Amino acid sequence: MAGPAPVVARARTAVKVALTSRLEQLADDTAAGQLSPRILVGLSGGADSLALLATTAWVGSRMGLEAEAAIVDHGLQTDSSSVAERAKAQAERLGVTAYVLRVHVDSASGGGLEKAAREARHSALDALLEDRGGLALLMAHTLDDQAEQVLMGLARGAGPRALAGIPRSRGALLRPFLGSGRDETTALRRADTEEICRLHDLEWWEDPMNADESMLRARVRHRALPLLRELLGEQIDENLARTADLVRPDADHLDAEATALLEAVVRDGGELREERDLLLLDVHALTAAPAPLRTRILRDVSRRARRIAEPAGVPAGAKSLLRRQVLMIDALVVSWHGQASVPVPGRIEVARRDGLLVWRRMDP
Repeated sequence: MAGPAPVVARARTAVKVALTSRLEQLADDTAAGQLSPRILVGLSGGADSLALLATTAWVGSRMGLEAEAAIVDHGLQTDSSSVAERAKAQAERLGVTAYVLRVHVDSASGGGLEKAAREARHSALDALLEDRGGLALLMAHTLDDQAEQVLMGLARGAGPRALAGIPRSRGALLRPFLGSGRDETTALRRADTEEICRLHDLEWWEDPMNADESMLRARVRHRALPLLRELLGEQIDENLARTADLVRPDADHLDAEATALLEAVVRDGGELREERDLLLLDVHALTAAPAPLRTRILRDVSRRARRIAEPAGVPAGAKSLLRRQVLMIDALVVSWHGQASVPVPGRIEVARRDGLLVWRRMDP
């Protein structure tokens, strides 16, 4: 008997590897006993997610795991409800139970529509995963998505964390089609997922937002990358994805080192603490830290202070912390000559005082 088509076999291997790794991770987790042998697949009705659902249903059944589909209706298009119901019908045709989650996307929140939709989607998916007691949530990002993400980071002049791209896993969240990370041939492309859908006789939905060139990702997908392929060669997508793989371990290591060091330099302030103070760090301990760790700490503390300063339930402002602001804060540590405080997003300023670096609310 002939085996599955090569692209189907590759997809099955990718899903099996991701699920096996997740089960190994849970083997030493005492809380895992409360979970069910169930896995959720995020389904939009597009080729990527349909291919992932068909693959996961097959692999899961042979691993003793029940696959379910989670469909998020963002309500951003007039026919979004019918698109969600169509995706549900396709899931049920594959023998998979499907849930439609309707969410509200606050397009006026800081960060833009795409960020607001992503946050609403992940919140709904996380809630369903917890409610269903699932072992994992699988998402269908492909190598093409990874290449787009890295290129957008480069275009913004972003740092290593952005260039590390989309992580293959984060706790229960798995992205099997990004590959194993040890063999570049294990990642799947958008053309692969379309072929899998054709082999399963699944008709996918094309999201019109993916063609809306008012969105940066659409411009990267339909204009920038095709031009780069023409000028630099067809391998540009794989090369961009490889950049993420090369950068990610270093970024993870430095972030972990910075997190550990932060706990050693944070101070309560005692009698030196003032009413408007949010967070305080020991300047002299910071001075001894290597610059890559020190600037990460300054970045992370600025973001933490903003979360403390902004009331719960109030959307964050659109302004992001800039590199020049981090460098100005760093100058308070390593090049102190009595300079003024540094304003950062969230109506916060950072000042040096009594051997402390202080994040404090600005005067009303």
